[in-house]
Amino acid sequence: MIEALLVIYFSVGLVLVLFGPAKLSIAREIDKVKSFKPGPRSHSKPVTKRKLLLFRIIITAGLIVLWPFFLPGVLNDNQRSPDIVLLNNFKKSTNGKKFKCPTCKKKEAVQILYGYPSPETLQAWHNKEIELGGCIVDEEIRNRKCMNCNYQWKVI
Repeated sequence: MIEALLVIYFSVGLVLVLFGPAKLSIAREIDKVKSFKPGPRSHSKPVTKRKLLLFRIIITAGLIVLWPFFLPGVLNDNQRSPDIVLLNNFKKSTNGKKFKCPTCKKKEAVQILYGYPSPETLQAWHNKEIELGGCIVDEEIRNRKCMNCNYQWKVI
């Protein structure tokens, strides 16, 4: 009886890691480690493929064994926040194009997004793909900003 329960327990963990939401979390953590670049003052070396494989095995084994404890966090991590959906919809609709400013006539205007930014939205802001408008929305909400002259306007 106990053996059957253990098989079911580990099978559920294995399914979550191979096909479920834990697969996305593992991939995200591996990408973070892959993209790690030591700074000029750091004594760290770039991550080798062998260390990356070992890291993947440890995370996978840990999630298979302890999946009931990690499942709420994994599910929460993989939910899409509204601003990510808005950002993705915006990127699809504009195909990365910039808008033409009505004052300086340069094609350097971007969309202004309001609300608490997610990491993806902050990355888009750092790349100057969008502008962050803050959390407070007033009646005269502006949704475009020129990155050249800083003029802001509303497009309906």
